[in-house]
Amino acid sequence: MPRGENVGPDTPAAPGEVASEAASRAPNTRLRQSPALLKARLRAAPTTPGVYLFRGALGQVIYVGKSANLRDRLRSYFVGWESQSARIQRLVDSVFDFEVIAAASEQQALILENTLIKRHHPRFNVRLRDDKNYLYFRIPHPVARSPQVVPEDLAEKLAAYPRPSFSRRLGGDGDRYFGPYTDAKSLRRSVRELRTVFPFRGCSDAIFRRGRVCLDYHLGICAGPCAGLIKPGPYAALLDDAAAFMEGQVGAVTERLQSEMDRASQELDFERAAALRDRLQTVEKLAHEQISSPRLGADVDVVGLAIDGSQGMAAVLLVRDGRLQGMERHPLEGVGESTAEEVLTSFASQYYANSTHVPRTLYLPAAPLAPDLLVDFLESRRQAKVGVRVPQRGRFRALLARAQETAAASLGQARIAQDFDSGRVAAVLEDLRQRLDLPQLPFRIECYDISNTMGEQSVGSMVVFEDARPKPADYRIFSIRTVQGPNDFASMEEVLSRRLAHLDREEERDQSLGIRPDLIIVDGGAGQLASADRALTSLGLSDLPHFGLAKRFEELYVPGLTEPIHLPQGGPALFLVQRIRDEAHRFAITRHRAKRAKAGVRSRLDEIGGLGPKRKRALLRRFGSVEGIRSASWEELSSVPGVTRGVAAAIKEIL
Repeated sequence: MPRGENVGPDTPAAPGEVASEAASRAPNTRLRQSPALLKARLRAAPTTPGVYLFRGALGQVIYVGKSANLRDRLRSYFVGWESQSARIQRLVDSVFDFEVIAAASEQQALILENTLIKRHHPRFNVRLRDDKNYLYFRIPHPVARSPQVVPEDLAEKLAAYPRPSFSRRLGGDGDRYFGPYTDAKSLRRSVRELRTVFPFRGCSDAIFRRGRVCLDYHLGICAGPCAGLIKPGPYAALLDDAAAFMEGQVGAVTERLQSEMDRASQELDFERAAALRDRLQTVEKLAHEQISSPRLGADVDVVGLAIDGSQGMAAVLLVRDGRLQGMERHPLEGVGESTAEEVLTSFASQYYANSTHVPRTLYLPAAPLAPDLLVDFLESRRQAKVGVRVPQRGRFRALLARAQETAAASLGQARIAQDFDSGRVAAVLEDLRQRLDLPQLPFRIECYDISNTMGEQSVGSMVVFEDARPKPADYRIFSIRTVQGPNDFASMEEVLSRRLAHLDREEERDQSLGIRPDLIIVDGGAGQLASADRALTSLGLSDLPHFGLAKRFEELYVPGLTEPIHLPQGGPALFLVQRIRDEAHRFAITRHRAKRAKAGVRSRLDEIGGLGPKRKRALLRRFGSVEGIRSASWEELSSVPGVTRGVAAAIKEIL
């Protein structure tokens, strides 16, 4: 796709200064591009549909937008600057550069806009918060040659009896996905209940390979496919029923179970008929426990919206088969001064871009911007007609009011918790800033620790706290490469040198490593701090605040000073740095132990006579992992080609 020309550092940008007199008065002092150059670039922008990206002074994407006519949309930002809203003025004042990406249609531009918002998280866009963490439930399609014959080959058996699982992302593998679900605990609880009705397998492939039933079978939540107690055909039907139930097609499931139960009775197979009867009763019980809303329609979503300042909350009521089956609450960020129409448009496009199900009808509290474009997008996702409506009266108006109340209540609760917590956190960070004489609030704090056993399997940990809260997504572990033996000082210098070398890189793939911390803490006293100081000085970062926290007296060592800083015992500032240090220690020792255990198992396998690389590969293919080999019986081990009885006995003895 063609891109707009980027402005390089030799031609500093100033999109706020345009050839028009009004635009030239914009208080956009950070931008340096000449009006003539910007005017030429705007003229060169295509008049086709596409996406535009605004970038800040550091090159980061701060806004992503779409348009049916890129040239007109871009000109609307930079011409008549002072007549724009306060939000648009702040956006334009932050723009250092822009680029455009042409698209074949408005719908393609909408899809591309959603993708870029998820990738860059621009601060001026309305966006779903933490959408990457939402959970999906995946039900694969079985693959079997004969639905009535249990395969003998292990690979075919695994394909005939696939295991449903949870996933954090949608896969393009053709399997059935359900979600996204914001409440992971509720989803896992629902799946446990689902297995009492549809007893699909929940064990790992390594356990399945044993070929004998486990506790799940005796609890009645697994049909025993590992032991061939259910044929591939009935197991596939079981997964189909589970998928239909997850889609809300309760009627179709109960009809099929009723039909099978009647057929089993006619064939005098009363034991199977009784099992089907119990399953049917459980399905009806679970369906009855759902909130009943008769005559609401077969397939409807109702979206409620609440906005308070820069935050928002969307509540989605899911109606299937005339029943209210559930509700999803989605916090929104970057709302700012956006209108309800703008927020609804952004939410609907992002939510249904990830959702595995698009309803037949979508009810909203206000008409979205470009409703025809949104309808086309939803219909392309559903592959069928979709209606987008704003109910004015009747039962759907009442249901919309319920969704609006839910969104407002959820946002109010979230704001109360945030306001209470943010006030406390701000006070703690300000206290820490003053006591350590920091130039600014330590919003992002990084802490480092080294863990090894006499210099073996040495690792360094990096943990990150933002706004006094742990941010596990930014945690990193470093395997020590250049240090031999137990030398924590040199190891600390290596870790910090490798980590800080990533700062401010324009092409950094791991964007979290490109973020500059406000405060660095190393676990240890003057020695570890000196190593950290050498690493920062060699990279020209000696002005970055860094301290060493000694555990004996809980004192903070400062570069260049002989006397450490003693934070008040029992105070919140000391508690925060202790918590960060303890988290770094926990993360380091956990990863070190895992690395040591892995190396120990490898060395023990190497001690087994007659077990070469070929036989190791055969064992791993058969049992999936070292743990699977450890759990296998003597007979199972000796059944692997090339593994004699003596070798199998040695494996059992050593592992």
